[in-house]
Amino acid sequence: EQILLNSLQRAGQGQEDGVLLEPSMAEKLQRSLIEAAQRQEMQGQPAILLVAGPIRAMLSRFGRLAVPNLHVLAYQEIPDNKQVTIVATVGPNG
Repeated sequence: EQILLNSLQRAGQGQEDGVLLEPSMAEKLQRSLIEAAQRQEMQGQPAILLVAGPIRAMLSRFGRLAVPNLHVLAYQEIPDNKQVTIVATVGPNG
C-alpha cells in the first residue's frame, strides 16, 4: 500500500503519467487478490479489499481486472459502528 501511495504522490508531482507498478509486482498482486477472493467465495463471503482512500479508485480498477466482483472500500468508508474482521492480506509478497 505504501508503494502505491508513494507512486501516486510522484504522479501528482508530474514525475509520472500515472501510478506504475513493475510488471512482476503487478502480477504478484493480482495473483494474491485472486487467491484471497477465491477463499472468500468458497466460504460464501464477498471479496472486499480495504485500502487507503487516495489509492481506492486505482486499486478498484486494477483489482477488478483480476477479480470482476471485487468490492474495494477505503478505510474511511467503514462506519464507526461496524466491526471489520481481517481474513487475509494481499500484496506482492503474498
